[in-house]
Amino acid sequence: MMASDTPKLPGRLPSSSHEVIVLLEEVHMVLEGIDTTPRTHEYISYQRINRAEEVRERIQCASIVIAPQAFISAESLGDAPHLKCVITPTAGTNHIDVEECRRRGIKVAKCLGSTSLAVPEHALSLYFAARRKTIMLHDEIRTVDENGKNSWKRQGSIASNMQTANGHPPYSLEQEVAGIFGYGTIGKRLDVFCKALGMKVLIAERKANGLSRKNLNEMKGPADFRTPFDEVIRSATVLFICCTLDETSRNMIDAPELSTMQPEAIIVNVSRAGVMNTTAVIRALRESQISGVAVDVFDREPASTEEDSALLADDTAGLNLTLSPHVAYYSTKTVLTMKAMVKEHIKNFVSGNYINFEV
Repeated sequence: MMASDTPKLPGRLPSSSHEVIVLLEEVHMVLEGIDTTPRTHEYISYQRINRAEEVRERIQCASIVIAPQAFISAESLGDAPHLKCVITPTAGTNHIDVEECRRRGIKVAKCLGSTSLAVPEHALSLYFAARRKTIMLHDEIRTVDENGKNSWKRQGSIASNMQTANGHPPYSLEQEVAGIFGYGTIGKRLDVFCKALGMKVLIAERKANGLSRKNLNEMKGPADFRTPFDEVIRSATVLFICCTLDETSRNMIDAPELSTMQPEAIIVNVSRAGVMNTTAVIRALRESQISGVAVDVFDREPASTEEDSALLADDTAGLNLTLSPHVAYYSTKTVLTMKAMVKEHIKNFVSGNYINFEV
């Protein structure tokens, strides 16, 4: 039976022997088979709760909250007198105020690596679509004039529409230099895939952001294989962004970086929208500084208009943009992995094993 969004009260309040578990967004994940032995538990789920006042109203009786994407902040927490644990099935905690949770003594757990199988595959699908301009060509074929003719029928060939920003035919795999920004589980898997496809791969160092070369060298191991950030920006023909979003990576890709990229460059972002300055990226694409942009993440989600992302402005319709609605994670394996990891976190929390918790 589908979860309702109507507020529900548990039969019993949480105690030392009883947990009340609340899942805020069943639209992202359905959970079953929870084990809190030796404690008893009640499980309450909602189809889609994400506004602060909605979250606050529904977690006041919870001891454990599962929040796939709903923001957990001082505002949405309210008093939450029973809450002791917040779990997200995602690999990041950008939507959770970890410091506020730490202040309140609330444990936080994420599911690191849960999406590492699906996201690299989706990133490659976005790359191929952007490099070959699949969306633009699709729209071109479907656009006909009053005589029932599209540009293909009128011109005989529209292969030149696939050209890069400097007027060259699109690169083949063996010509690509893949720059990978973020070398966690997703970045490592992308590294394997790209090399198997014949690309040259450069793993980027972290952006300096005020750090001296001496500081960066101290962060590196003696046999580090990473390439300086600026060199990757200049050399890559496809940039895969899969790093975490924090204050050191916010606007990592901005106007100065875009100005030094090759005109053949394609940017693929499966990380978080804030890692790149979306307005600057659109400007660079419009001015033919780069050849394409493909993203699975937006400044505000769910996204539908320019208010949510500059990528969705009306005047971007003719640009080489490939967009997907934050679904890179979605696969059979990922869903099963997320469920298993969330249930394991619940079991560990109940047993007092906090080794894999953020706080």
